[in-house]
Amino acid sequence: MADPRIRQLVIKSGVVRRLTKEKSCYAKEVIIEQSRMEKFRGEGADEHVLRKQEEVIQECIMMVPDSKRRLQKEFEILEKYLSDEQDLKETEAYTKAAEILKAAKLELEI
Repeated sequence: MADPRIRQLVIKSGVVRRLTKEKSCYAKEVIIEQSRMEKFRGEGADEHVLRKQEEVIQECIMMVPDSKRRLQKEFEILEKYLSDEQDLKETEAYTKAAEILKAAKLELEI
């Protein structure tokens, strides 16, 4: 990894991979917390517990657009970097970055 461009590629792909996972986790957390709310309602939980659970759900929902915005920004940066560094196409880092970009694109479409 003597080429500094490969190092930058690895860093940028790591950022996109992390943000993709983060967005996915926040979306899953919303679903989990909503199911907990339904469970609490079914059990006839205290009004205070239901209000607190609603707050938790709202916080989770607020995180999804923020993580999507950050992922979109870094996605575009990595996409541009890959198009600018076509001569690295034969490297393993480039191939991995392209795969990460594909996964991120799928997550952004959700």
